[in-house]
Amino acid sequence: MGRVGIVRLEDLKDFVAVASRSGLRQAALELGRQPGTLSKALRRVEQHYQCALFDRQPGQWQLTDAGRQLLARSEELLALHQTIERELGQPRRLHLRLSGPETLLGHHLAELLTPLQAAYGEMSLQTHNDTGLTKLLRHQVDLALVCTTGEPPPVAGLKVRKLRDSEFVIVAGPGHPLLSEGRHHPIERVLDHPFVVPSQPLYGDTGSRLSSDGWHDEAFARRIGARVDSLPALMALVRTGSWLAYLPDYLASAPQLTQLTTEGCPYHCRQSTWLCTQTPLRKHHLAALME
Repeated sequence: MGRVGIVRLEDLKDFVAVASRSGLRQAALELGRQPGTLSKALRRVEQHYQCALFDRQPGQWQLTDAGRQLLARSEELLALHQTIERELGQPRRLHLRLSGPETLLGHHLAELLTPLQAAYGEMSLQTHNDTGLTKLLRHQVDLALVCTTGEPPPVAGLKVRKLRDSEFVIVAGPGHPLLSEGRHHPIERVLDHPFVVPSQPLYGDTGSRLSSDGWHDEAFARRIGARVDSLPALMALVRTGSWLAYLPDYLASAPQLTQLTTEGCPYHCRQSTWLCTQTPLRKHHLAALME
């Protein structure tokens, strides 16, 4: 049977996503997709080109020669598509698409945009709230801000730049009872007071599956007095002086917050923040940001 129709751009995006990983299940897990959905997309691409793109071995998929050739051409096509989408209707204005957790976007936007505005003048920006690399790997954004607990994201085909290392700290607001006793306390004393915690991963990956802010509740259970889904709400509650919070040190310097230290707790949450993009870099402004 000959080829039918035109291969779908979305199917090629899925092919590139799977080809950049060790297999279908790994790709589905990282992208938040169903393996069956990705499998159907791959079958459509293989049926269109009438060749096998993968050598499917248990736990490890390898690209065939045809698969490697299609991967290279697909990356070129998707990059060209991004350029057309960006330039159509406003070819001279730089457009940047950036994803990341709300907190990272708010903290790093000015740092990233200032040199671009100085070099290119007027520009437009579109941000997406995404704690991982899903939108970047689907070619829906140009750059992604992500956090890890140490090493850079273990994804092939990425260029990464470390922006900062952070450590999480306990903070209190004005009038909190602990402040009348000083700033250093036994952990048991701290646990006598309620915490406000995020109900979603506002700070990105903290390495903990038991809490969204990196606290080891399995070892030092807290009194959770409030759960909120945004950083402004969390900060507002801390500033009432009724709740403590555990958050990255770059947020602890916000007005009206006081950092507390403890003894008796051996655990720490440390994060590295990375700026990520896909390779090869075909846009000069992205190359400048990644240096």
